[in-house]
Amino acid sequence: MTTTAFQYIFDKAETLSMNRRATVAQTVARDQTVRSVSRGGQVWRFEVKLPDGLTWTELRPYVEALDKADRYTAGNVTINQTGTSWLSGYQGEATAVTGFNATFTSGDSITLTSTGTGLSPGKYSFKSGDFIQLGTGGRVYSVVDNVVYPNTTVKLNRPIIESAGSYALTVGPNVKWQVICTDFPDWTFSQRNLVSWSGTFKFQESYV
Repeated sequence: MTTTAFQYIFDKAETLSMNRRATVAQTVARDQTVRSVSRGGQVWRFEVKLPDGLTWTELRPYVEALDKADRYTAGNVTINQTGTSWLSGYQGEATAVTGFNATFTSGDSITLTSTGTGLSPGKYSFKSGDFIQLGTGGRVYSVVDNVVYPNTTVKLNRPIIESAGSYALTVGPNVKWQVICTDFPDWTFSQRNLVSWSGTFKFQESYV
């Protein structure tokens, strides 16, 4: 079961925070030396604040859908609407974001087997920070280092979770995160039809 209700929250966001850092265990020795080890868990987390002052007339159907989804229903979200498209925009120099294909064996890198059109030696296939998705329903990853054509190795921000194989890549603003809302704020009415929020919506990557 999935929902489309979460997209409204991202579309109307006043602020948007992103966190994809791994869980880290740290110890401090008596000489104050710090030792750290990664426990993995590099999932995407989002915290979204809706602006106060939206009308209940507008919000009512979305609140109903959000309450129905609750904290156990997954939904797909994109970050490519007006006002946030700069965040997910493709930075490479291909003339189209379609046509990228890659293979994956293990680890945190993929190997390009075909690229977008319009690339020639010295141009960028990807730049650091570009978003990619393996297929149309996989997890979303970000590119760590610039990839200059005809280089084919693309290093990603975390170990790849998908099974080894060949994939058509979804790139840039077309990627979709599947998330669950882990924290819903309460809403309060003021001036009859205006709504304010007690806090932020918190979402976490979750593939079911």
